[in-house]
Amino acid sequence: MIGNNSVKQKLKERKTIVSGMVRFQNPVFASILAKAGTESITIDNEHYPFTEDDIKNICRAVHAENSVCLVRLGTKSLDAIYRVMDMGVDGVIIPNVETAEEARMVVDAVKYPPVGRRGCCPITLGADYGIGKSVLEYYPYANDNTIVGLMIESKKGYANLDEILGVSGIDFFAIGPSDFSGSFGKPGQAATDPEIKAAMADAYRRIINAGYSVSGLSYTPQQAEDNLKFGKNILNIGSDLQILCREFQSHVKGAEAALGKPQDMCNYHDLREMLVQKKPVLLPYIRIADPSSVELAALCGVKAMVLDDEHFTFDDCQLVSIIKAAHCRGAACLVRVHDKSKPAIGRILDMGADGIVAPQVENYEEALEIVRAAKYSPMGNRGFCPIAPGADFGYGHSASEYAEEANKRIVVGIMVETKGAIDDLDKILSIEGLDYVSVGPSDISASYGLPGQYDHPVVKKVMEETWNKVRKSCVALSGQCYSNDKIAPAVEAGKTVLNIGSDLQYLTWGVNGLLAAIHEKIKEYGNA
Repeated sequence: MIGNNSVKQKLKERKTIVSGMVRFQNPVFASILAKAGTESITIDNEHYPFTEDDIKNICRAVHAENSVCLVRLGTKSLDAIYRVMDMGVDGVIIPNVETAEEARMVVDAVKYPPVGRRGCCPITLGADYGIGKSVLEYYPYANDNTIVGLMIESKKGYANLDEILGVSGIDFFAIGPSDFSGSFGKPGQAATDPEIKAAMADAYRRIINAGYSVSGLSYTPQQAEDNLKFGKNILNIGSDLQILCREFQSHVKGAEAALGKPQDMCNYHDLREMLVQKKPVLLPYIRIADPSSVELAALCGVKAMVLDDEHFTFDDCQLVSIIKAAHCRGAACLVRVHDKSKPAIGRILDMGADGIVAPQVENYEEALEIVRAAKYSPMGNRGFCPIAPGADFGYGHSASEYAEEANKRIVVGIMVETKGAIDDLDKILSIEGLDYVSVGPSDISASYGLPGQYDHPVVKKVMEETWNKVRKSCVALSGQCYSNDKIAPAVEAGKTVLNIGSDLQYLTWGVNGLLAAIHEKIKEYGNA
């Protein structure tokens, strides 16, 4: 399973390549980077854990977008390298190579005889299970198209660089500035210490003069420009984690600036009280099932979030892990459910969710049953299990104390998206325990036979009348605020539950914006 072999040719010719890295296990992250135009994507299995299934699934996602998939391993073992090659990746990046012998071992592990010593099996996933090429065709094809990248990260590797450069079969080099500076006894000083800067620049020049492709960190357009001017042709834009982190921080800080103050919410126990008091709450959606990305969101300032289980896939084990990841960082976690039945709502809450959001509510009767399904008696009819994950497994409280606390804390939101719900809105807003309402313009327009016609007089009138009724009630009103300039107008219009976008959108916006700026630099300075 070899991806776009034009990347291999670009490496040979030292043409410009845009590369990136994935540190989240969910293949959606890799797919977004590849769709955006990242030509080569590296799975960072040196510093982040990936199972063999993770690697295979990410590789499939990358290849589906006609990009190349590499793996950075934390080992220089021949057996480990050719095992990961059999999983279908296009090549490896091996860190901290210090001698020519180590470099030759890496090439041996990636290449089949007579070039190397990789174990031969022509029916692995990496060989497309033996379909499409004969054995005699497959081995030389793989040798010609697989990729070997080495990282020079130590004083010893720098001292032996000329010998390493003499090893055949290597496609590109990178220098790891953190480890490189650490090996000189000056950790973290790669960008400031004259000795380290001079050694790295010298290493880069020698690698380039030897005819190899070179990777340079290009986290910003300016870094990309500097690398291109120097002669580094592989522009490493960073990882999914770094791009998503920047976007979460930017949107949260921008939204707080628009509000004129930091968020009032302290931890996940406070969310319902914030809604009851109609204080502004920033509420992004999470659409990629990965506990680490949720934890990242919370560390970046997200105090509450909604897992979108209506339109995206979360299995039960993922939900429990993601909710716990949010809670361990103090963030509240709601779930927009795909099943509004009593058993399904109870199950989601038993997993530890701080509340639910129910889409496509049809009428008053359905809204009432949704609220009752989320509340214990006497407020509702939620099935009672005081030792579920959502009840902290029974620790720290009696069963009656837990039920009372849960009724006070669990959030119930609904989405008014149908003509039936609009007709019953006055009764819906009177339901005790309903905390907020989101009005969906797309489905409302469709419900009135005017799909997508948001500016139609009928749709605009219905939306405005709905907003007015919610504003006058005790129920909080939600609004979409995907850009920071919409925050203040939304709050002025009485919308306090502010949907500021989603992880999927943030990663897409972030990588698209960065790649567009970098491609401008490539046009000016690059060798495409």
